[in-house]
Amino acid sequence: MTRATNRRNPEGRRDGSAPARAAVVIAAALCCVAIARASAEAISSGAARPAKGVSAEIALAIRTSLPAQYETTVLLEDRDAVSLLLEYEAPVRGGYEQRVRWWCDGGRLEHEDSLVRNRFYPPLRAAVSTIQAELGLYPRQAGRTAKIPAFKKNAVLRVISSSPGMLLHDGEIDGFRIGRYLDPTDPEIRKEFNVANSWALIYPERFLRPSGFYLVDETSHDLRISRHFRLGDFALDYPWFSLGKRQYIALDYGLVRKMEDLVDELNRAGLPGDKIVIIYAFRPPAYNTDRVVRDSEQSLKAPFSFHQYGKAVDFILDADGDLRLDDLDGDGRITVRDAAALAHYVNVLDRRYRARAVLLYGGAGIYDHHDFWERPVQTPYVHMDVRGFLDENGHLIRWPSEWPDTGEPIAWGKL
Repeated sequence: MTRATNRRNPEGRRDGSAPARAAVVIAAALCCVAIARASAEAISSGAARPAKGVSAEIALAIRTSLPAQYETTVLLEDRDAVSLLLEYEAPVRGGYEQRVRWWCDGGRLEHEDSLVRNRFYPPLRAAVSTIQAELGLYPRQAGRTAKIPAFKKNAVLRVISSSPGMLLHDGEIDGFRIGRYLDPTDPEIRKEFNVANSWALIYPERFLRPSGFYLVDETSHDLRISRHFRLGDFALDYPWFSLGKRQYIALDYGLVRKMEDLVDELNRAGLPGDKIVIIYAFRPPAYNTDRVVRDSEQSLKAPFSFHQYGKAVDFILDADGDLRLDDLDGDGRITVRDAAALAHYVNVLDRRYRARAVLLYGGAGIYDHHDFWERPVQTPYVHMDVRGFLDENGHLIRWPSEWPDTGEPIAWGKL
């Protein structure tokens, strides 16, 4: 406040009246008292306004260190506790107290408030748990903190957790039929399904029951778990067979990563990678084994298919939406040669993975037709998996060895 003794009257002369000066000083003092009292009352009631220079823009997000987090959704690959970090940018010039509050609608949090770090313990059964964290900025004046924040903002993280595989009793989880995972070391199984040359006999540890199963329902089906894929994209034959019904699936997130890498590879080649359409992903043993037995020689399924473990996907590139693989070789027809043109990019990926010792390489195959009889349209397609091992000669596993249309050998090493 400017001192009254320095003020000039309208004519520019100093006001030398002592009583006048005293009256001004007393009035100023009373004004200061009134302002201080009003500020204290505002703090007490929580009605204080933020000081000039405080930004109301608060960037807030809940982060984990898990590779399976995409934006505000994270797919838990195991049942371990998850470390959480509340990341934020809240520019403040001082005079504010920062408070954090956490809560969730499933599972358990280690802390409820105060800390920007937390830990989440998933529920006992498969679920989508919503975790929220609220950051509030509370004004402080005269050593007191307002009860109501000047600014607050929430961050949300949806956590998709699985039911442990040990809950699979009599081939079911929560009423959903999964079926029995075959034991590759059982002589009777080998005889019944004629699997003398199966990779399951060489790598039995790769064919164990999955450690967990994710619930796909109305809540989780459309949750994006990566840039281009939703959880429901990997469900059993959606929409032709399951019709959107509630189901449980196994899913190796490495397969999702590989699909995203394939999208990028296709885009770099000038193809519409985001138009990949999944025909088959997870197939439970109850479905897979039943079809092997029912369809007999017409079945393209294998008793130890990696689809049963959430490690394989059958797909096409369908930019025009006609449910068929596109004409990728430009010959005006849709044939297995178009599937081979698409498999070329799987080869590119797997060779890169192998060179960098990234265990996402796997098997790949081309087919001139599918055996998913519920699907209304036939099409050639490509199989891709993340088995993580090579053949006995150290080569990538590829099939068939001959072109289905001519019987000539396929030069996979040049494809």
